[in-house]
Amino acid sequence: MTTLTTTPTDLYPSRGATEVRIPRKDPVVWGSPDTPGPIQAAELEGFERDGFLTVDQLITPAEVQVYRRELDR
Repeated sequence: MTTLTTTPTDLYPSRGATEVRIPRKDPVVWGSPDTPGPIQAAELEGFERDGFLTVDQLITPAEVQVYRRELDR
């Protein structure tokens, strides 16, 4: 009886010891900038370019205090 040992191919090469740049296979933004929605065209363009979106005042200062107290607890 023989035992076959195989090493699976890692689908995420960015987890390796060396830095790897991987081109996007899919778009970040699936719609077009002129599609109606809650995000403005300039914000969508930044999201497509940078890969992230910032939202000013997503939570209030009072909410931040609540969350900080909870973290301290």
